[in-house]
Amino acid sequence: MTEKCYGCSHFTAYYTKAYCCFLRTDCGHCSVTDSTVKKHYGCECFKPSYNRPALKRGAVINELAVALTKLNAVKLILDERCEQLNITE
Repeated sequence: MTEKCYGCSHFTAYYTKAYCCFLRTDCGHCSVTDSTVKKHYGCECFKPSYNRPALKRGAVINELAVALTKLNAVKLILDERCEQLNITE
């Protein structure tokens, strides 16, 4: 029971309407027990919520540049072959 419900994927928090925003309450809904539980409660059915890491923009741009260079090399090879076939015919 060391894991808290607020970090569980089965937990959905309850919110209250404030003047200009929504505020998170200290309780929520547990889909395993189908009941309202406190966010600091824990149980044996804990399943960590998975947060997908954000894509790193620089790494994506670098990989796209490498892919573009490789495609350009293939295009040049195919163009040379077409020119050689046209010359020999």
